[in-house]
Amino acid sequence: MKQILLAGLVTLGLVSSADAGMVTRFTVVDSSNTSWVARGYKDYMVTPSDGWTFTPSRNFDNGIGFEITGPALSGTSVDRWFLNFAAPFDALIAPGVYNDFQRFPFQDTDRPGLEFGSTGRLDNTASGFFEVLEVTYGTTGEVLTFAANFTHYGEQDLNNYAIVEVRYNATAAVPEPSTFALLGIGGIALVGYGWRRKRQQAA
Repeated sequence: MKQILLAGLVTLGLVSSADAGMVTRFTVVDSSNTSWVARGYKDYMVTPSDGWTFTPSRNFDNGIGFEITGPALSGTSVDRWFLNFAAPFDALIAPGVYNDFQRFPFQDTDRPGLEFGSTGRLDNTASGFFEVLEVTYGTTGEVLTFAANFTHYGEQDLNNYAIVEVRYNATAAVPEPSTFALLGIGGIALVGYGWRRKRQQAA
């Protein structure tokens, strides 16, 4: 029931507004000061117009990876972000909500995986959830378009959160950053509640 509530909360935020035309960008909407990878960045965004290159790929779990590189923005030190998304059972990534991921490539077979790293930084373990809004593939499996949002808890600690968007040639509906941030915080509260209940039941 809690996963259904969480999925509904995320989905609600993803249809709040729409972009006209193709969009390529990477955005850290919000992150805690203790997020090792996101470094406490808020309202941080890089695009091709900032000199950044977005390189999609297909990873060995039949998922999707991205290398995002460019000159560090003023006041920051990051010149590289890297991502990997994977569906349970090595399924093809498709639009939908993927709850309770583990850090790629160490996820269990029946769990989604996500890797989120930046220049010189990557957590040993991670958890959270992501939603793929849009993805299309070419005739040889190459990634043509992609849009996803995710909330990442570094080292599986709810205090180490990052709320992130990635768009690549995307046309999907995109939430306003402030709306998505609020929904992500709500998701943190719901996940935290679920984990506390699991611990109490196990005890």
